[in-house]
Amino acid sequence: MTPASTPTSTARQCSTPRPDGRGVCVAHAPRHPAAHRLARHALVIAMTGLAALVPLAAATSGVAAAQHAVSHAPLSIPFETGSAEIPASGRRAIEDFAGGLPDRTRVLVDAYATAAADAAPHAARRLALDRALAVREILSGAGIGPTRIELKVHGTAPDGPADRVDLDIREAG
Repeated sequence: MTPASTPTSTARQCSTPRPDGRGVCVAHAPRHPAAHRLARHALVIAMTGLAALVPLAAATSGVAAAQHAVSHAPLSIPFETGSAEIPASGRRAIEDFAGGLPDRTRVLVDAYATAAADAAPHAARRLALDRALAVREILSGAGIGPTRIELKVHGTAPDGPADRVDLDIREAG
């Protein structure tokens, strides 16, 4: 064998010792074409394995956000009969609700109201609309964009308290 084709041994270069007294050594790859190909192939395999983990991590974070959204309990804000003014405790509850939402989550606002028997037929829906708009204003102030808020105005509630606004969430599609 000629000196040019003879593989050289792995060179080691040590720097200053670590606090525990052992040196830090850096090994250099052998200067042989086959060894270089083998080292490069091992690197590609290692990088491919790491690249496969990146989508998995992204999917895991998406799942965590969806689980957070699913675990976010609906909120119901009671109102005084005939009033669209949000009580102070309701205001804090809405702000807390909005503060914990993931970025792409939509907020559904269902507003219900009752009207006096001698009121106009649309009076209950008008009062429910005023309540929904008041809740939307608080949500907007808490950083929820207007395209993420969906208002549904109902008259009389089919079940539960008659004068209320319900907030729930839905993942954006």
